[in-house]
Amino acid sequence: MRKYFTIIATTIKEYSAYRLSFVLWRIRIVLSVLVSFFLWNAVFDKQSSFANYQRDMMLTYILIVNFVDSIVLGTKTAEIAGDINDGTIINRLLKPINFIQYYLFRDIGDKLLNLVFALFEFIIIIKLFNITLVPAVNIPLAIVFFTTGTIIAFCINLSLSFIGFWTTEVWAPRFVFLTLVFFLAGSYFPLDLLPKTIYQVLMLTPFPYLVYFPAQILLGKAIAWQQPLIISCVWVAITYLIVQIMWKRGNRSFSFWGK
Repeated sequence: MRKYFTIIATTIKEYSAYRLSFVLWRIRIVLSVLVSFFLWNAVFDKQSSFANYQRDMMLTYILIVNFVDSIVLGTKTAEIAGDINDGTIINRLLKPINFIQYYLFRDIGDKLLNLVFALFEFIIIIKLFNITLVPAVNIPLAIVFFTTGTIIAFCINLSLSFIGFWTTEVWAPRFVFLTLVFFLAGSYFPLDLLPKTIYQVLMLTPFPYLVYFPAQILLGKAIAWQQPLIISCVWVAITYLIVQIMWKRGNRSFSFWGK
């Protein structure tokens, strides 16, 4: 167990060498929150409610999802594709630790650091703009959904990186994925504002369970949670299976140039 704590600590320490990159990353997140905040604030200046959302509930939702997605979707797995393409992945494979477990704990370190900064930014924005938050409910259940969402995101990110076993063009699929996921996960607006048919289809995909549904649990708007929990667990199993298949096939076909 000690080696896993070492991985977490090392990952956190790495940011001291890349402080500017990390600060810019956090600034981007804060700016994204502020853009969404001012947009929805302008909407509610003209009307007291929008669909079935009041001002306080919508602003609470926006704050929750924008800070949570930086934790759920934040990952260190993006570096894997580069390591595959230049051959340095060999150094990692020769070490006495499971490769996927290694990146799991790197991600945990990354998420812990982002969590600390997200909480700090969250408090500052609430105080600065005098936002009245809707009291959170069902926190234990929300944590369960955040956990399954984080696992799904980790597996998807791993799968995207493993594309590097077959091609050097990995950044394009990752960019497309991140662009889609911010929309489909409900980072810009609650997904239940969509037409009912589209919403029902979308709830069968893994994306709402990354940030949207856990946020709905916290807001007390998701009463029927049993079926969504089953669906999210199914997606955990599916994405994990995809990771295992890609990892095994990638290792069999692996060849490298460079180092």
